[in-house]
Amino acid sequence: MARNRITSLIAVACAVFGGAAMVTATAVVGETGLGSHLAPERLAEAEILVSAPQRHPVVEDPDIPFPERQTLPADLAADIAAVPGVAGAAADFTFTARLDGGNAAGTVIEGHSWDTAALFDASTPAPGTGEIVLDAETAEAAGLGPGDGITLTTANGTAEYTASAVADLPGQGLYTDAATARALAGHGEGQADLIAVDVAADTETVAADLRTALSGTGFEVVTGEARGDAETLAGGTARSELLELAIALASTIVLLVGFITGGAISVSVAGQRRDLALLRAVGATPRQVRRLVAAQATIVAAFGLVPGIAVGYLLAERFTAFLAESGTMPEGLPVAMTPISGLIAAALLLATVQIAARAASMRASRVPATAAVAESRIEPREPGRVRTGIGLLVFAMALTQSLMPLFVPGEAAFASAATSTLTAVVGLALAGPAIVRVALRFTKRRSETAVSWLAANNSRAYARRTAGAAGVLALAVGLTITQVSAQSTFSETAAAEIADGARADATVTGPISADDLAALDRESGVEAAVGVIETTVLRTYDLAGDEAADPIPAFAFSPGIEQVADLDPRDGDLADLTGDAVALDAATARVWGADVGDTIGLILADGTRVDAEVAATYGRGFGFGTVVLAADLVTGHAGPRFYDAALATGDEAAVAAWAAAAPGLAVEAGATVPYTATGMTPDQWLNVMVTLVLCGYVMLGAANSLVAATARRRGEFAGLRAAGATPRQVRAMMRRETRFLCALAIGAGLAVSVLPMTLLSLVFLGEPWPQGPLWVVPAVAALTALVASAAIAIPTRKALKLPLTTLVAAAE
Repeated sequence: MARNRITSLIAVACAVFGGAAMVTATAVVGETGLGSHLAPERLAEAEILVSAPQRHPVVEDPDIPFPERQTLPADLAADIAAVPGVAGAAADFTFTARLDGGNAAGTVIEGHSWDTAALFDASTPAPGTGEIVLDAETAEAAGLGPGDGITLTTANGTAEYTASAVADLPGQGLYTDAATARALAGHGEGQADLIAVDVAADTETVAADLRTALSGTGFEVVTGEARGDAETLAGGTARSELLELAIALASTIVLLVGFITGGAISVSVAGQRRDLALLRAVGATPRQVRRLVAAQATIVAAFGLVPGIAVGYLLAERFTAFLAESGTMPEGLPVAMTPISGLIAAALLLATVQIAARAASMRASRVPATAAVAESRIEPREPGRVRTGIGLLVFAMALTQSLMPLFVPGEAAFASAATSTLTAVVGLALAGPAIVRVALRFTKRRSETAVSWLAANNSRAYARRTAGAAGVLALAVGLTITQVSAQSTFSETAAAEIADGARADATVTGPISADDLAALDRESGVEAAVGVIETTVLRTYDLAGDEAADPIPAFAFSPGIEQVADLDPRDGDLADLTGDAVALDAATARVWGADVGDTIGLILADGTRVDAEVAATYGRGFGFGTVVLAADLVTGHAGPRFYDAALATGDEAAVAAWAAAAPGLAVEAGATVPYTATGMTPDQWLNVMVTLVLCGYVMLGAANSLVAATARRRGEFAGLRAAGATPRQVRAMMRRETRFLCALAIGAGLAVSVLPMTLLSLVFLGEPWPQGPLWVVPAVAALTALVASAAIAIPTRKALKLPLTTLVAAAE
């Protein structure tokens, strides 16, 4: 059976090949997020690190990492040092400092307490009060040596220090005595970042003893590669983002793989209906028929699976390299090129093939043998009513989703509108045969020539075949337009709100201390200066009896936000954004059920739980974020920290002159916080890459299915030739079928994407047309028509070149 239907089976192998490549690449990204770790650097010689949990646990979902460190008691070091096998333990304190002198003036470096370095460096004298020890690389870059003075600015202010020594230490930074480091780190009373442990026995044995000693405290004992995440929180945050990216990609990729692979198998099974009918006629049971079809499809899938997995690993290598270059993934994070990802892809694809093969052969295996023989030449005359009803119901769901922007503002509207396209395509796949029959009923009546009449009747008689091909092509059209338009609408909405809300005349960027901000505010010609901190908060809420949490990027402003930005206030007063206060986007406040004066539960970036009072609501949530915090809320609980930027009003020249005297600070005209991208951002490039790959896969699957479906029509071509039709007339008939197919596919793709994207644009930008480059629509339509035309014309011409007797024999 397989040897006689090689064309359709090649389509299955190609669909599996592309699916395996994409699934493997996605699995590699997910596995990297789950299991890879940055290598420890500064604390590499500490065999064990003890830290507080650096993530928020979420029931039945991946834990959410904290961008900033959650602390633990510093005196815990003494208890750890008393555990047998521990040679020494020291509390570690980390702070950020700006060098204000030397060759590297303006450089931002990390400072640490000397106690952790002293565990492994007994030769360098410990720094005293007012002294620092520099690592060799930092000292060389700054042109400093022992005895040199150095000015350091921290979040607490500016002070003079003396370099007491230069040590060859791992990592970069400077070291102070423990008391100074504790004060500069700004932690709560008696708190430290982590505990470094030097062991004098077997590491795993000591670690087990420490876990027993610390049981019930919630603190974590970390060994091996995981120490890198404990030392550098960026590693854990990046791994979480990779996992989220993999999950987001997987949801779409799995749907597309199932759609394309299932379509290819359906074409293959349709080409074998006569063989299956004969098997039923000679006594094969329905289960035997389905098992035969599934086994055949699995064997063929294996030929595409192995090379697809190999290509998937190559694709993952390139993809992760792009993520590293764009800053999404930190350099040095090992990529998990293990067999696990390939096994996941193999299991998923084989399961998809099995399900699709058994579903496609269900009717052929269950109908009576006589009916099966009859249907081996033609499709059932009428589409199933249940299938059509379900398809129309799914269409109604898609319409409801596309209308959501009219009723649910905010980012939820974008998610709903974008999802409606995929939902509508599923509805098209189910109700497509009925839609084709209705559409062709009118076309058939207007057919003026025999060729047109034949084309209309063929498409209508084989409505399932026509609808299946149209559904796949419509998916490519709809997916491309939706991705491009939704991304463009979101970007333009945010940019418009930022432009309308910007009031600052200049923006100072760099590490800005509270003293710096006060000095800028006092500068002659400067009317107001407001500090800005970029952070993240978690909003907690009850979900089915469990605590759920959503991470939300946020800006925190020092008092005076109303002087440098217009957030379009709706209720309350932004001047009250002080202390433990927040302001909410008005749409978000409605969804959360929060009013001015209410208290909402938040978790700060370092894990601190706070009850924040809603001081105001505003309308420009896309430009300025869902939540705006008072800077006091961040610094009051997490300790002093640098501002990331300062927005200033007044004389721009005065701001520039002040910043020129402060090392490491830069000035830009106007308000650049929030930032408005002038070109493609890394996230946008990522979306474009993923869209191109997915659409390419869909186009490949559609082309393979069309080639296979056309090749199995050789019997039909032979009948027409025997009845007197010339090859030219047959080709003309196929061209008309192709035109109808392209019109249906492109029309359906536009219908399922243009409506929701138009509503998005109308609601958020006031423009009743989809956003994005206009050339995308004709380009994707032309590409769809080209792929469909080539996939049908080439096998048609090849079949018609055969002599009539050979064509009849090949059809049989």
